[in-house]
Amino acid sequence: MKISTLQRSVAVMTLMGLLVAGCAGNPGFDPDDDRFKVLPQICDLVSPVMAGQLIGTPYETDTIAVETTGYCSWTYRDLGSEGAHPLERKLSLHVSLHRSNDARSGANGALEELDRLSGDSPNHFERVLGFGEYAVRSNTSEGVDYIIVVGNLNLKMSFAGVDVDAAGNTTPIPPGQAVEPAAVFAREIAANAAKP
Repeated sequence: MKISTLQRSVAVMTLMGLLVAGCAGNPGFDPDDDRFKVLPQICDLVSPVMAGQLIGTPYETDTIAVETTGYCSWTYRDLGSEGAHPLERKLSLHVSLHRSNDARSGANGALEELDRLSGDSPNHFERVLGFGEYAVRSNTSEGVDYIIVVGNLNLKMSFAGVDVDAAGNTTPIPPGQAVEPAAVFAREIAANAAKP
């Protein structure tokens, strides 16, 4: 994601403010002031009903979490059907918890990760509203990606799929079939992450 002149100016002013505060004897940011102290239960950020409706049933989940980072995925596969059909739908969610330190707040750390992830991606991300406190979205060749910030949490969500066409060939999910389910998932994830 390209950083606009306005964003760059805001970043420079923020850094200058931090430097001035640091020179004035600011003891740093306090992790006790972070909104989230621990990672949420990542798989609980998507309800089983929503996963079943938008991915398909039965689906499998896979999860791992280690202190400040974790992952959950929901995968539906239909290997038994004949003819044209959805072969696979997959939702994956990576969550990072950022803690405040002497140099920055945990919330700023989550925003910095959003900038890094979207900037390092080969895909173009655009700002979207209505998802957490700040969010960007990218339509990819496989589906849709969101990066969402809620407090000091960074949530990177991907929704992708593979279909079998009438000739028996596999193809990525059509973009029109990926955009709306991805938006529904992103809204639910952001809303559930924001709950106390």
